[in-house]
Amino acid sequence: MDTYRVIIRARFDGLTDAQRQTLGAQVDTCELGFNEKGSLAYDASLTWFTFRFQVDADDDAEAQIAALDALPYPLRNETIGVTDLTEIGERALRRRG
Repeated sequence: MDTYRVIIRARFDGLTDAQRQTLGAQVDTCELGFNEKGSLAYDASLTWFTFRFQVDADDDAEAQIAALDALPYPLRNETIGVTDLTEIGERALRRRG
């Protein structure tokens, strides 16, 4: 099983008033980083956001699904980038090689 880092860039879509209030109250506390819980970054307009997530999975499709499942807000126009950390290590070793 490999470790994947997933970045989702998308638009919020159909937030409830309660979700808007919660997100608005936390806008200045956004922390970027990769972890199993995920980190959400956005601005006060609550339009676009970035969600970073790290997961152990068998393949990148499984990693994408896990990240989307972890995100508790409706979204649209998403782009998803997945990086296999194992491949990064192997490429670095080949360059030094």
